[in-house]
Amino acid sequence: MQGKASNSTRVAVICGAGLLVFLAWLSAPGPSNIGIGFFYAVPIAMASWWFGRRAAAIAVLGCGVLYCMGALIEPVHEFGFALALRMLAFVALAALVAQLRERQLVLEHSAEELEAIREALTPAALPQLAGVDSAAAFVPSEYGVSGDFYLLTNGHDGSAIAIIGDVVGHGLEAAQLATFVRARFAAFAAGTSDPAELLGLANGVLFERSGSGRELVSAVCLRLRDGQLSWAIAGHPPPLRLPGLEELSLEGSTYLLGAEAELALRNREISLASGEGVLVYTDGATDVRREGRMLGLDGLSRLLAPMAKLPASEIVSRVERAILDWAEKPIRDDLCLLVLKPR
Repeated sequence: MQGKASNSTRVAVICGAGLLVFLAWLSAPGPSNIGIGFFYAVPIAMASWWFGRRAAAIAVLGCGVLYCMGALIEPVHEFGFALALRMLAFVALAALVAQLRERQLVLEHSAEELEAIREALTPAALPQLAGVDSAAAFVPSEYGVSGDFYLLTNGHDGSAIAIIGDVVGHGLEAAQLATFVRARFAAFAAGTSDPAELLGLANGVLFERSGSGRELVSAVCLRLRDGQLSWAIAGHPPPLRLPGLEELSLEGSTYLLGAEAELALRNREISLASGEGVLVYTDGATDVRREGRMLGLDGLSRLLAPMAKLPASEIVSRVERAILDWAEKPIRDDLCLLVLKPR
C-alpha cells in the first residue's frame, strides 16, 4: 500500500508540474512565453527517473498536447518548427534520464549483491571450534569486495579447519568466484581435513570450471588438533607463527589454484606450545600504502609484535585498526586476517 501511495503521489506531482507550466504559459505576455515551453522538461524528467522509458514517453506525449493547446490559445510563430524542436529536446531528455536511471538501478543491484556475497564470504559469526581460540577480521576494498574469503569449520576427525583465500582480480566477478570456491571448500571439508587434499580438490573443480590460468585463486589451508598444526599453501603468503612471527613457509615454489590441472601440494606439520598460535592474512594486509611506501611483511610484523601474545579476538581487532591507521584511505584491496590459537 505504501508503494502504491508513493507512486500515486509521484504521478500527481508530475501532472501538477505539467499543468503549472501550462498555466505559466497562458499567464505570461505573448512575446515572453517563447521559452516557457521548454519547462515541460521538468515533468518529463521526473516521469523518466521515477518510472522509466514508458512513463517518459507518455509524459512527452502529454506535454506535447499541452504545448499544442497553449499554442492554440496563444499563437506561436512558426509553430511547426517550434513544436518539432521542443519534442526533439523532450525525447532526448527522456532517453538520457532513463539511461541514467537504469544505470543507477544496476549499481544499486550490484551493491546489494556485493553485500550479500561479502556476508557469505566473511561471516560475522564464527563457529565454535573444539579446543581452539579463533577470530577473524575483514575490511572490504574501495571496490566493495575484491575476492578475499575465509572458512572456519570443524573437521570430521575433531580437528579445526581454517582456510583463507584471495581471488586474482577485483569487483563483482572476483567476488562471485570467491563464493564458488569457498562453497566447494566447505563441501570438501565434510569429508577430509587434510590441508593438501582440500586444496587439491578445490584446484580440480576450479580447473574444470574454467581451464588453465583463466581463474586463479591463492589459498592456505590449516588443520589444528590437540596443539598439532598442519598446513599447505597454494600461492598464498605463508602463515605467521605467534608470538615469534616467523613465516611457516614450505620448501620450493607453490602455484595458484587453477593454474594447472594437477598441483604438487604437500603438508607440513609443527607442534604449537601453550601461548603460541598462527596468523593467516591476505596480501591486502601488506600491500597497503602510505606516501608511496608499502607496509610489507616487515611493517605488518612491526605492528603485530606488541600484541602477538593476546587472545585471538584482540589480536585481529588491534592489528586491523593499526593497519587502517597506518594506511592511506581508501584501501585498494580487501584486508583479511585470521588467528588460531590452541586453548
